Amino acid sequence: MNILKKVVFCLIALCVFKGYSQLQPPNNNSTLQDLAFFIDVNNKKYANAEGSKYIFEEFKLAKIDGLSGSHLIRFDPVDNIIQLKKEDDKILSLSKKYQYKITLLDGSGVFETQQFINPEGKIENTFFERIVSTENFSLFKKQRVKFEPSKPAKSSYEPAVPAKFTKLQDAYYLMNLENNPGHIVEIPRKKKALLNFFGNKSKEVGKYIKNEKLKVSSGEDLVKILNYYFNQLK
Repeated sequence: MNILKKVVFCLIALCVFKGYSQLQPPNNNSTLQDLAFFIDVNNKKYANAEGSKYIFEEFKLAKIDGLSGSHLIRFDPVDNIIQLKKEDDKILSLSKKYQYKITLLDGSGVFETQQFINPEGKIENTFFERIVSTENFSLFKKQRVKFEPSKPAKSSYEPAVPAKFTKLQDAYYLMNLENNPGHIVEIPRKKKALLNFFGNKSKEVGKYIKNEKLKVSSGEDLVKILNYYFNQLK
């Protein structure tokens, strides 16, 4: 069995076992009152931390499918929430019960919420940036930020280390539209593991990566690799 099909089969089986239910988008009659709730963004846990916990600090105008008008949006990958700013500057969080498609009106990206299986085997729902969608697959990017708590001084020679937010390497997720509708699977971030992802076509994919001088950490190059696999090897 092709490795991609094996991954999909295991993922679906796990979802069924754990009581998986596919997310639904908001209906056309949805309102903010139905989809969002107020939050306090001044969490003491993050006070005075260096850096930013957001993909972009300032709120951007966006269109949310299922809601009329435009809305001020920003994304928090630390707590995995989508924040929405009202006219009175109060901040809301969109409920994780629904699947959203959010288009930034400055043209800088399209984000969607998707369900996936985390490393602990639990179902999570969070936002991803859509990189590309073809007739065979969709590729999503997960921008990752890690919070590192402050560390007290160990001695007069080792000063305290302040809390900070650290940007990690982007992760990419695949939706195989033929075998995996509605589910996404993380693409390995190391070359050897990535080649194993393609099963008995790993040698051909490896040669293509080498000949084209592609980087497996690049979203643009992953699109080329996946197009090669789905269009020429399957």
